[in-house]
Amino acid sequence: MALIELAPPNIEPIDLAYAKQFLRVDGDDENTLITSFITLARSQVENIIGRTLITRAYKYSGDLPNSTCLHLPRPPLLAVTSITLFDAAEQSAVIAPQQYTVNIRRDPGDVKLNTGSSWADFLTNPAQIEIQFSAGYGESADDIPLPIKQAILLLLAQHFEYRDHADHPSIPMMVDALLMPYRWVRL
Repeated sequence: MALIELAPPNIEPIDLAYAKQFLRVDGDDENTLITSFITLARSQVENIIGRTLITRAYKYSGDLPNSTCLHLPRPPLLAVTSITLFDAAEQSAVIAPQQYTVNIRRDPGDVKLNTGSSWADFLTNPAQIEIQFSAGYGESADDIPLPIKQAILLLLAQHFEYRDHADHPSIPMMVDALLMPYRWVRL
């Protein structure tokens, strides 16, 4: 399975002015560093919880599942843009949206072929699937739950404090505690 982010988020969950206020930094000398730490902290949080914070597009590629239902990573799922099947000879077939159902109410969201359909109905001997979809809490930082934003701030502060140290401490326990309810665990 491969998951490719098609574009970075338009904004970060924490803006530079708020981050500087939180870190108690007055000047503009550290702006580039703080901005990079905001991105790093957001990325770390997304990897810890297995979710997408700010809405963006992804491309999921992998082996064809045995069932007609496929759970998509990085919830919350917002929409599926396209589904394409590939066979061993790189022949492809695009599945029309009327041929499948997208369930965004599940966590994680899933895509399911209509009842009575199979992957082989669209392409002889399909082997790979590619799905383009969008996921995230929303387009704005206000859409992200407050505990997640607080965890990003704590990680940001840790990165800023230990920026000159070779050995970086592990993730603070408070960050783990804040993120625990939002973790997506695969069973």
